[in-house]
Amino acid sequence: MRIDGNLKKWAQEQPERICLIHSGQRLTYLQLENEVDAVSRRLASQLQKGDRVAIQLNDPIQQILYLLATVRAGGIAVLLDPSLPADKRLQTEKKIQAALLIDPTFILPEDSAEQLPAIKPSDLFLGAFSSGSTGNPKLIWRDHQSWTSAFAAQSQVFHLSSETCLYLVGSLVYTGNLNSAIHLLHAGGTLVFGKNRSPRTWVQEITAHQVSAIFMVPTHYRLLLHALDEPLEQISALVSCGAKMDFQTARQLTERFPAARFCEYYGASELGHVSYASFADLEKYPDSIGKLFPGVHVSLRDGLIWVESPYLAPDFRPFATVGDLGKINEDGYLFLTGREGDIINSGGIKIRPKEVEQVLNRCPGISEAVVKGIADPLRGQKVAAWIVKADPDLKPDEIKHFCSSQLSKQAAPQKIFFIDKLPLTTSGKPDYSKLTCED
Repeated sequence: MRIDGNLKKWAQEQPERICLIHSGQRLTYLQLENEVDAVSRRLASQLQKGDRVAIQLNDPIQQILYLLATVRAGGIAVLLDPSLPADKRLQTEKKIQAALLIDPTFILPEDSAEQLPAIKPSDLFLGAFSSGSTGNPKLIWRDHQSWTSAFAAQSQVFHLSSETCLYLVGSLVYTGNLNSAIHLLHAGGTLVFGKNRSPRTWVQEITAHQVSAIFMVPTHYRLLLHALDEPLEQISALVSCGAKMDFQTARQLTERFPAARFCEYYGASELGHVSYASFADLEKYPDSIGKLFPGVHVSLRDGLIWVESPYLAPDFRPFATVGDLGKINEDGYLFLTGREGDIINSGGIKIRPKEVEQVLNRCPGISEAVVKGIADPLRGQKVAAWIVKADPDLKPDEIKHFCSSQLSKQAAPQKIFFIDKLPLTTSGKPDYSKLTCED
């Protein structure tokens, strides 16, 4: 099936159902279908099937409209970060060899194609930028079936349906957000895009639009929790991805959203969905990233997680790894233990930052913690931690005391930096390249 395969269906079956809401704008399924059809025909007058189209827009409704229209016209859409500087944008356009750039100055062609090209599920529709913790982007090409084959499982695992009104925060350039949006349109639900980055605004919009489900990265959930004055019982589903959520935050979410079923998932732009964990799963294994997603098979080779599934991007089939290291316990739960090559060598002692982060994120008084190695004249490297406090009175000695009972002396952080918030990549992951050694 194509990613827009259900759009005509919903336009016929529920034409007046609102599908997209953003900052005062509302679009029904019938309006979206009519606009996608009209725009796709005008784009098709200038595009050949398989042409790449760069889309650099701020408005998420316009992003969705032009993406779907590009796909229906036979093009391959690449969403660009609107904040991308001009020189980097030019580099990116050259890299993807875009036939068209759709930005705020773009004018639609006057000509309109009478016939649209035939699109197969195996055709490419998207070039997705994947930026890991270094912020260094990679371009991953996606075909329709690698996304649509997961949609039924996503609805089941995340408890989403045509009745869902889903709240999204952040850019659609982040593949997790885009996939979630396209999935819910496929399911026939309603999408509400956050107007800005103010958690107070999120709470107001969630209440005003009678939102029933939320999709966010863990950092945004922590901000949302701080903005809540009282529990929100209208929420039935909470979905988290982009980074591993600490158990303390997951527990707070179940308390503040008492009617919601919580689910976090692990995946990658190259791999699609890999595993998922409910709150009950996290109660049993707090450090786990859950059970395997339906249709996914995982093997461990020298500690590396290799994935086989129908959700892999075409260039990564039939087996792929993104360099994550892990283990599987006797109950079939998957755990991340680090990344290939991600080692701190302190005087010959090999330390995995991920294992230190897991301990720190269990420490009372810590909201978020990340770890990396910094230069040391004696040992070569030493362990440093960047910490966002949950308790403003938290002292370094308290952290070191907590770590002393759970980590070796060499693995415990020798340097601690307190920061107001973690720097993040577009995808909501900690941006390790922006961590500085300044007190």
